[in-house]
Amino acid sequence: MHPLFQSWKLFLLYLAVWVPLGAILGLLISVAGTLNAAETAAIVTPVTIVLAFVCLSPWYACRALPLRSTSAWRLIGQHLLAAMVVATGVLLVARLAALGFSDMLPGLDRHFRAADPVLSAMVAMIYILSIAMHYVVIEAQNSRRSELLAREAQLRALKAQVNPHFLFNSLNSISALTSSDAARAREMCIRLADFLRTSLRLGERASIPFREEMELTRMYLDVEQVRFGRRLRTHEDMEPACDACEVPALLIQPLVENAVKHGIALLDEGGEILMLGRRVREGLRFMIENPFDPDAPASRSGIGLANVRQRLQARYGNAAHLEVEASEDVYRVTLTVPMKVS
Repeated sequence: MHPLFQSWKLFLLYLAVWVPLGAILGLLISVAGTLNAAETAAIVTPVTIVLAFVCLSPWYACRALPLRSTSAWRLIGQHLLAAMVVATGVLLVARLAALGFSDMLPGLDRHFRAADPVLSAMVAMIYILSIAMHYVVIEAQNSRRSELLAREAQLRALKAQVNPHFLFNSLNSISALTSSDAARAREMCIRLADFLRTSLRLGERASIPFREEMELTRMYLDVEQVRFGRRLRTHEDMEPACDACEVPALLIQPLVENAVKHGIALLDEGGEILMLGRRVREGLRFMIENPFDPDAPASRSGIGLANVRQRLQARYGNAAHLEVEASEDVYRVTLTVPMKVS
């Protein structure tokens, strides 16, 4: 289907463009054939209407003859042939209109014959221009489609990094616990299995409600709670209005993992992770805050934050933001995504 038929606003805009084009065509015909205003209108009105619809046909011809895979001679030959056929057909319509109005406007047919070459040339030029414009539109669509496919592939690759990264850390923790506390190691295995089962289920969806994302995050924290015990404390302050907001799956968990790995894990006394969720004008805002040791040598920008930043850029472009602040012994990450309610 022609893209103009997918939106009545676009179609009306397209028809509006033909008003000045028809006026220009009428001016040229009136000069070439010495026609008065009434004679010009009698010819130009049906010609413009027919031409407006005929100039939509190159959409199908251009798709059948792609620029990148069709030889230049074939492109030129077929499109020139189509332009000549269209010019002949429109000229026939104009002559029929002249004959039809000959009773009301005596001499119209005779006067119009002098404008035949001008009309034919203008119709052919307009049709060739419409071919060029359709190729531009098709190339823009192909470019946009390729960009979307590339972004989807990037999102899948980035999302696939989340579980393996967390899984390796968890397995290392379980390995360390097996020699010192077998019961805790077993409990961690059970909670890890629950988390992975849920994350695989949710990860198949492009977006999930914030409520489900937070449930998955709490399951992750349950796994880490076994590992850190009293050293890990959490506090949540979420507005109920946030629950139905759509967010990319597995977006919050890497932020919480970053807070645990680079904050709680490096402090002997541990600390509290604060999570806030708010509905704001820009959309959904999630803030996570954790204590950290500013003198610790570990990098503060691990795979978790880099993954989230890249996924936001691929999904939302500049419409989403990830801000990182470190002041004294507090590390804060603020995430803002456009709001979409499920």
